[in-house]
Amino acid sequence: MAETHLKDMIIPEVFNRYVRNNSMKTNNLISSGIIQNDDWLGGQLGQPGTKITIPYINDLDGKADNWTDTQDIGVENLTSGSQLGMKFYQTKAFGQTDISTLLSGAPIQDQIASRFSNFWNTNDQYMLFAVLKGMFQVDEIANSKVLDLTAQSPTDSEFSAKGFIAALSLMGDQPENILSSIAVNSTTYAMMKSQNLIDTIQPSNGGTAINVYNGKQVVVDDDIPTDTSGKDATSVAYLFGTGAIRYSTQMYGTEVVTEPLKQGGRESVVQKRIGCIHPLGMSIAPDFAPATPNFPTPDDFAKKEAWTMPKDVDVKHVHLVQYKFKLDPFFVLKQKSQNAVAAAKTAGTGTPGTGK
Repeated sequence: MAETHLKDMIIPEVFNRYVRNNSMKTNNLISSGIIQNDDWLGGQLGQPGTKITIPYINDLDGKADNWTDTQDIGVENLTSGSQLGMKFYQTKAFGQTDISTLLSGAPIQDQIASRFSNFWNTNDQYMLFAVLKGMFQVDEIANSKVLDLTAQSPTDSEFSAKGFIAALSLMGDQPENILSSIAVNSTTYAMMKSQNLIDTIQPSNGGTAINVYNGKQVVVDDDIPTDTSGKDATSVAYLFGTGAIRYSTQMYGTEVVTEPLKQGGRESVVQKRIGCIHPLGMSIAPDFAPATPNFPTPDDFAKKEAWTMPKDVDVKHVHLVQYKFKLDPFFVLKQKSQNAVAAAKTAGTGTPGTGK
């Protein structure tokens, strides 16, 4: 009987390109402009070291000099600075045993080959929200880029157009359209739809319709949590400027491993990659040390002490805003049920009320 194996389907050099290109094509965060794929950053990933120095030149500063014929015109120097980004290193292996393939008849090889890019997309989104959680705890950002209506206006803190406009105002005198997208979870999105806050724009080229809110593209992602631990359920929305996040990943390699003695015969595909997700205007704290030195995880990036603001960077250059609000209880019932099901499955107790 003829058999198809992973090694017959996967040519590592081609598979590397396939997974990366497909990831770029289907990653909503990139296609929406929230994350800007950065070729310069990508060129630094393969260089030695675990951190990347991202240079910048400051704007022209100071006041105009008086123009006379009795003194020379002074010449000022431009000033520059740098932000630190930190690389992350990730790997994943998926495989099949000969017995499982024989007994199930499932197309395991096809699934591994076709879904690896989706796996990396999910991890990119998870990493992004970990980065956001960490940077929004930094004092300068927390004091100027976070609108927490649950604390500031407890009796009027549900998601609303008024709250959204208040969040936009945190950009100060920057143009309103500098923030181009809003990311929310599906519970918040449902609430927005019920308030008729969502408009749909059909692109002229016949592509996928774009949902917008007050002119901002809406991106729905359930990695943004709904917090049901308190009296009132809450969530957050993130407002992004185009290119506010610099991002790049690089596939280091793909390998197909055949182990005829493992589990009666096993075949696996292993991928390794390097990446960096960096919010513009922020910097990794120079003395920050991940739990495993030099190898940060999302949990490391989610810590306040991982981030700092360079002293000469105006906080207005950070084109990100966090808006925290209360959710209508009607839309949280489904979320509570989903949380209970997930908790039961994790605990191995089955689905509540079903006997399964």
